[in-house]
Amino acid sequence: MIIKILGVIDILTGLLFWLFGILGFGSSEIVLLLGIILLIKGIVFISGFSLMSFLDIIIGLVLLSSGGGADLPNIIVIIVCLFLLQKGVFSLVS
Repeated sequence: MIIKILGVIDILTGLLFWLFGILGFGSSEIVLLLGIILLIKGIVFISGFSLMSFLDIIIGLVLLSSGGGADLPNIIVIIVCLFLLQKGVFSLVS
């Protein structure tokens, strides 16, 4: 059950970051909040040295830098969004 909730969070984060990063909708506070959520999720589930937890931490840092005013190239935003979307879909399927 918790995996499915975390999968939904990944999908929502990917979609909202897409809207904010590519299309310019939303506010930076939303992206900062999503970055903090991913950082917390990555740190909490890092036991066992899971690669996905490390990637959650890295993506959380990318979101925090983006929300803090750094202008990221579109390719970085696209890669992060696609990764979060596929990770969320696989969490829902499994």
